[in-house]
Amino acid sequence: MADPLPGIGHNNGPSMDEGRAWRVHAWTRAKAQAQEKLPVEIVRLRLRRAAELGMSYRAYAAIRASAGRDPAALVFSSNALGLHVGSSLRPEVHDRIAGLRACLRIGLLTAPLDPVALTEALPLDRLYRAPGPHARWPVLRETMARVQEGRPAAAFVLVGAAPGEAEWAAAGKLGAYLPAEAYFTA
Repeated sequence: MADPLPGIGHNNGPSMDEGRAWRVHAWTRAKAQAQEKLPVEIVRLRLRRAAELGMSYRAYAAIRASAGRDPAALVFSSNALGLHVGSSLRPEVHDRIAGLRACLRIGLLTAPLDPVALTEALPLDRLYRAPGPHARWPVLRETMARVQEGRPAAAFVLVGAAPGEAEWAAAGKLGAYLPAEAYFTA
C-alpha cells in the first residue's frame, strides 16, 4: 500500500543544522554577484536602442530581461493605433511609428478594416488580419505564427489596447505584451 500523502508542513521547515547563518550569508552574496552589472557603454547602447524602439528604458529593460533578447519587431493592433472604419491615424501616432528605427513594424487589423486597402496609408512594414474577438487558442497561435514569418517569437513585442489582445502574445509565445497607453505615453 502507498504511503499517505504528506500533510501541511511536510518539509519540516528551515534547516536547524550547524552553519545556517553561514549558508544564508553565502547565498546572499552569490545572489548579489549573479545580478547583472552592466558597463556604462552597454547602458548607453541600450538607452539608444530603447529610443529607436520608441519606448522607455524601463519598458525596454523589462522586455529584454523577460524575453532574453532584443526586440526586433513591434506588432501594433488596430485598437492600439486607434484605427476604426472611416478614421485615420492620429498625427502623433503616425509620427511615432514612422520614427521607429531598426525594427520591423507590423499591424494587426481587426475586421472590417482591410489590410490590403490600408497598406499605403499606414507607416507599417506589414499588415495582417487580426484574429476575431472570440477566436480559439489554435487560431490565435496560427495568426501569430503567420505574423512571425519564421522569426523567433521572443523577438516580437505586441502593443495592444483591447482586453483580449494580451492573449495573442501568450498564444504566439511573443517576447512581451505592452499596453498601448504605456507605449504611446512613454
